[in-house]
Amino acid sequence: MEKYLLSIISDERRGLFASLLRPILLILSGIYYLGLKIIQLLYKLRILRKARLKAKVISVGNLTVGGTGKTPAVERIAGLLQEKGRKTAILSRGYGGKIQNSKCKIQNYGSRVAVVTDGKKILLSAKEAGDEPYLLAQNLSGVPIVIGKDRIKSGNYCLANFDTETFILDDGFQYQSLERDLDVLLIDSLNPFGNGHLLPRGILREPLESLKRADLFILTRTDQAGNLAGLKDRIRKINSFAPILESIHAPCYLEDLKSKRRLDLEFVENKEVLALSSIAHPESFEKTLKNLKAIIMKRLRYPDHYLYTKEDLEEITSKARGCLIVTTQKDGVRLEPLLENESVLALRIKLKITKGQEILERML
Repeated sequence: MEKYLLSIISDERRGLFASLLRPILLILSGIYYLGLKIIQLLYKLRILRKARLKAKVISVGNLTVGGTGKTPAVERIAGLLQEKGRKTAILSRGYGGKIQNSKCKIQNYGSRVAVVTDGKKILLSAKEAGDEPYLLAQNLSGVPIVIGKDRIKSGNYCLANFDTETFILDDGFQYQSLERDLDVLLIDSLNPFGNGHLLPRGILREPLESLKRADLFILTRTDQAGNLAGLKDRIRKINSFAPILESIHAPCYLEDLKSKRRLDLEFVENKEVLALSSIAHPESFEKTLKNLKAIIMKRLRYPDHYLYTKEDLEEITSKARGCLIVTTQKDGVRLEPLLENESVLALRIKLKITKGQEILERML
């Protein structure tokens, strides 16, 4: 269903039903836009008020639904802050997580707050925390990660328990109820703004005029993109003051999910592989494998954030038929609990700033 709707939104789907549905979606986009304008007005008139945490807040977000490489960017920024000696915590909504039965619920903060990691030990599973917060917990040491819809209360919990100096607000561009000191906006160079329409007719969460709010832009996957100069010009016409950085998703190594053994990237060179993913842009992952000279024999693409089952794993293993199964690290955290004797390799990537590293360090 998700793939079908995306094909309608992207204008790939033809037929009578798709033709009738698009005008309806466009009307709904207009209603959505009106709702956004009303909320903005309420904040401007101070009927809705923004809260401020007693620490620096850095928001990392995007303007579209789907993957822009936000998780690697949060990880990279957290690492830079650690290098500066700043006590950092990450506040995330915990999309896809199910913590109803978790012993880590903290009810005295007025709404559900859950600690994924205290910086020393991971306290929640990937299923409870959501794949992205759990992945950050795996990759970062010494950085508390707290999830909850009310990130003001999550932040106050961190201030009381972790002596936090700097917060990273994961997926925070649309979270207007919290003041921030720096708004970092990620833009996917491969598909910056979709078809230019707001949800649900397009993939934009906000109109392009919202680019004005950003203090810093990071273009992702620039090594796989075409007209970067045109994209930059389009951004600068709306926001002429914010620096525009360039970045790539650089592969680091492969990890056997069962044994935790790390393998050099050359391990997949000239090997037949099954490329497995449930991310917003599987093409980017598959292109990375091709650049590593892997021979992609089969591709299995599931919906973004898909929760794999044992039956899925059996089917995947059956379809592999002697090929190496290679997946993303984000998929790996959801597959790992299901593994018994199956061999699945996860590709570890990091965000690498290729242009403007010194600007990012200075602004942090």
